[in-house]
Amino acid sequence: MKASLLLAAGILLLTACNNADEHAGHRTDGFSDVAKTPEDSLFKLVMEGHDVGMAKMGKIKEAQKQAQAALDSLNKTSGANKETLQQALMDLQEDLNYAEYGMNTWMEEFNVDSARDNQEVRLTYLKTEQEKVDKVKNAILESLRVADSLFKK
Repeated sequence: MKASLLLAAGILLLTACNNADEHAGHRTDGFSDVAKTPEDSLFKLVMEGHDVGMAKMGKIKEAQKQAQAALDSLNKTSGANKETLQQALMDLQEDLNYAEYGMNTWMEEFNVDSARDNQEVRLTYLKTEQEKVDKVKNAILESLRVADSLFKK
């Protein structure tokens, strides 16, 4: 009896393995890694911009807290460069807040299913969204670059 079960399990395993190539690269979230159409290519670029920006959102929050703490400390001191440093920190806070706001706003407004039935309209929409998300991504990366230069570790 045990031998029959082991044989049946082995056959099932081999059968399942033979179909693995058939589903290679198949994703269950409805999107493929391999672009098959111009819309797929643009959508992938939009999502890459989103992913890069979102991966940095934790650092944005951290830099916002760091800038606020530095401003709070600076307000308790006096010195020759106080005003210059204070302005740099306030500018950084503004840039970090804009980056965070930009990503949140873009995500709320982005419509994954926009014009699915109209290729021309969808391509135009995705091109516009790529420009928007790239602007947000660049704002995130640039504000973090400035934060890194101000808060050298």
